[in-house]
Amino acid sequence: MQRLVLTLAGAAMLAACGAASPAGTAPPTTSGPSSTGTTVTTATTSLGTVLTDSKGFTLYYFLPEKSSTIGACTGSCLTAWPPLVVTGAPTAAAGATGTLATVSVMLNGAAATEVTYNGWPLHTFAGDTAAAQTNGQGVMGKWFAAMPSTSSTATGSTTGSSSTPTPTPGGYGY
Repeated sequence: MQRLVLTLAGAAMLAACGAASPAGTAPPTTSGPSSTGTTVTTATTSLGTVLTDSKGFTLYYFLPEKSSTIGACTGSCLTAWPPLVVTGAPTAAAGATGTLATVSVMLNGAAATEVTYNGWPLHTFAGDTAAAQTNGQGVMGKWFAAMPSTSSTATGSTTGSSSTPTPTPGGYGY
């Protein structure tokens, strides 16, 4: 029974990922962690070392947002993939050796600042319910865990190189 519930919940999140908000509706109220000076850190997971937010949740990048192209994840997609937002400047803990920056995004009709890593806007995944989970890895062949080696030319491999994406079956690890 639990597997059926998880399967249905996962299908709903996948469907939401590509959906845009209908005209005239507000974006979802869910947003990523927000604090002054958010720190991007690392954790060891089944994929190896990944970037995490200040609570230890895996951070992901979305291939259609290559080179900070904002707007590829909109509407209900933001519910499943909340952006990592910050007030102030983001900082990197030891191990997160790439370049942190920010881009402006609209959340709930207001401007917000999303953290980027080597040009990739960073998101958490609603399907990760505990720190260091990587349930979003490979979802739809477009969502990938950000790693210290993720470069601006990453194409979805777990090493951040330019190899072909290797999504996990189902994208949820079951």
